[in-house]
Amino acid sequence: ITGAIKPAIDEHYLFSNNRNQSVSQLFSYTRTCTMKLSVTLIASGLMACHAFQTMVAPSSCHRPAASTCLFSQEDGNAPEEGAPTDSGASDILNSPAFLQRKLEVLQSDIAKVEADTEEARARLEAGKAEWGGQLDELQKEYQNIQERLNSQNKQGDTMAIVQVTREMLKVLDNYDRAFGAVTPSGDIEAEIEADYKSTWDDIMQTFSDLGVEEIKTVGVEFDYEVHQAVMQKPSDEYEEGIVCEEFQKGFKIGDTLIRASMVAVAA
Repeated sequence: ITGAIKPAIDEHYLFSNNRNQSVSQLFSYTRTCTMKLSVTLIASGLMACHAFQTMVAPSSCHRPAASTCLFSQEDGNAPEEGAPTDSGASDILNSPAFLQRKLEVLQSDIAKVEADTEEARARLEAGKAEWGGQLDELQKEYQNIQERLNSQNKQGDTMAIVQVTREMLKVLDNYDRAFGAVTPSGDIEAEIEADYKSTWDDIMQTFSDLGVEEIKTVGVEFDYEVHQAVMQKPSDEYEEGIVCEEFQKGFKIGDTLIRASMVAVAA
């Protein structure tokens, strides 16, 4: 300030000593000196304010605002170890008013879920009342279709076995006739007959595995569904109506007849 005022005073005395200067020039210099003094005072005030802010700012930087700490805790960002914490925010989160409000929000959510559940249950019951009968009929129809398909598949398998067995029986009949007509006279013929019987037994075992069974004849009562009577003849061993002799073997699979047995019935 002194450095700015001294030149103005020197100029004032310089022009005051000069008696030849006019009064207007003297006022002009005085106004100039006053302006310089004002500028100097304003600059000095700004420098003082800056210095004060510099001293106060560091202490305020280490004090986090309560609101910032609160939002940080809500975001799940825990303060670092050793960093200053604000107990006020924790007190707010654990306060009865805050917990009561949180409980009210949860109860409201639960009530909404229960209302939605009841509404869905009501729609379900209404749908059952409207479509329940038709759904039951469709379910029964589906079960009937499944049963028919299973039955048809089973019948298809059975018919395939029946057809194959009937073709095989044409060959087996020749085996059966040969066994009844030929008597081996030597070891070689007996060995050949044993080989044929072994093949016969294998075929009959295969029939059994497929569910094909031989129809019983001699000694049982005549059954027109599975027996074909070729003749009647007197018999001392069997009563009337009993099968007394078999001419050709018969076979069946379950309740399906493959071929009826040709028999003679006692009279």
